[in-house]
Amino acid sequence: MRSRSIRRGAARARVPRFLIFFLLIPMTGCPPRERPTFEEGPPKVLRSTDEIIETIEANAAKLDQALWSSSVSATGRYLDGEGGEHSFNFDGTLLFRRPRGFRMDLRPGLGEQVMQIGSNDETFWVWIEPEMRAMHWGHHRNAGLPCCEKMPVRPDQLVSALAVGGLPDESEGLYGPIRDARTTYDVLTYHRAAPFHDHRRYYIDREPPYLVRLVVFRDELGRDVTSAFLADYRTAWEGGPMLPHEVSVIWAQDGAKFTMSVGGYVPKKENEVSPRAFVMPDRTTLPAGIERVIQVDADCADTTESPGSNRTD
Repeated sequence: MRSRSIRRGAARARVPRFLIFFLLIPMTGCPPRERPTFEEGPPKVLRSTDEIIETIEANAAKLDQALWSSSVSATGRYLDGEGGEHSFNFDGTLLFRRPRGFRMDLRPGLGEQVMQIGSNDETFWVWIEPEMRAMHWGHHRNAGLPCCEKMPVRPDQLVSALAVGGLPDESEGLYGPIRDARTTYDVLTYHRAAPFHDHRRYYIDREPPYLVRLVVFRDELGRDVTSAFLADYRTAWEGGPMLPHEVSVIWAQDGAKFTMSVGGYVPKKENEVSPRAFVMPDRTTLPAGIERVIQVDADCADTTESPGSNRTD
C-alpha cells in the first residue's frame, strides 16, 4: 500500500563526528554553523593551485562511466510554501552520469516510490508525493538567480557538491579560482561574472587524499546560503575514483537539510543506462498523487516552458 506520510528519521549512526554538531544545532534552536573553525597559522603543506586542481580533476577523470548505487539512505527536513515543516527518512537508488545527469529515487522501506530528485544537462526537478504532492523544476542556467524560487531540495547543488564531475568551469558561468591557503584547508573561490559576487567556495583537505571536504554556495548578496559537507571518502571500485559516501547539505536561511549515506557504488556502461533515465517527468509520467507542477524559474527572462510541465499554483 502506498505510504501517504513522511516519516521522521534520525541521521544514521555512521555520520562522522564533525557532522554531529551541525545536525544537532537546528534541534536546539540555534542557527547552524556553515563551515568548520579553522586554525590560525601557516599551511601544513604548501601546494600550488595547479596541483590542487589537478588532483581533483584526475580523481574525477576516473569516473569514465555512469555511477550507480542501489543502497542509498536519505534523511531530510524542509519547509513547504506555507511554512509547514516536513521531514523524511527514505531508502533508494542513485544514478549519476557526467556532467549533470543525476537521478535519485526514494521510498519508505519496501513501500512504493514517493520522491525523486533529478537533473539533466538542461533542467533539474524534485517531486514529493506525500504531503507536498508537487513537482518543482527549473533550468540550470537560472539556478541561484534572484528570479528563481526556492524548492525543497536543490538538485543542481547536489550535483555540484558531490564534486564527482570535477571543479566548475566557464560553461557554468563561473570563473576562477581564487586560491586562499589555510592551515587545514585550501579554499578555491569561483565567481559568477554577472552580477559579480562570490558564488561558490570549495574547501579542500591539505592532507591525503586532498579532495573536497566542504562546498559553500553564496547568493547574489554574497551571503552563504548552502553548505555541503563531504565525508567517508573511499575508492568506489578497483581503479575507480575516490567518492564521498556521506553527504550532508544545510540550507541555513531556509531551515532545511538533506543527508545521504551511500553503501557502495558500481560503474555502469553507457548501454546499461536507460535512454530515459535522465528525462524530466511530465504529466503523463508523474505519479497520480502529484497534483501540482511548479516551474521555479518562470519569472526569469531566459526561460522556456517544458512540454507537459505547465506551471500551476
